[in-house]
Amino acid sequence: MPVPPFDPHRVLAWAPLVGEPIRTALRWGSQHTGLPVMLVAGIAIVVAWRSFKRTLRFVIQVVLAVAALAFATRFGWITW
Repeated sequence: MPVPPFDPHRVLAWAPLVGEPIRTALRWGSQHTGLPVMLVAGIAIVVAWRSFKRTLRFVIQVVLAVAALAFATRFGWITW
């Protein structure tokens, strides 16, 4: 099966699909906490960014560990 060509217009085609649920969640959080929507959105952005950074660090560590194991296996330093 051939790989479809890269279409720059389809890169963010998912964005309109998640916009409304995000707005609904922010409104719900604002109504139930009594905080302004902008403050709830700011808190959500900070929490998402910190989670992304931690996840990215973990993924980099896993990739480096797997690369080191593959390198050592390839050169015969360890065997499975």
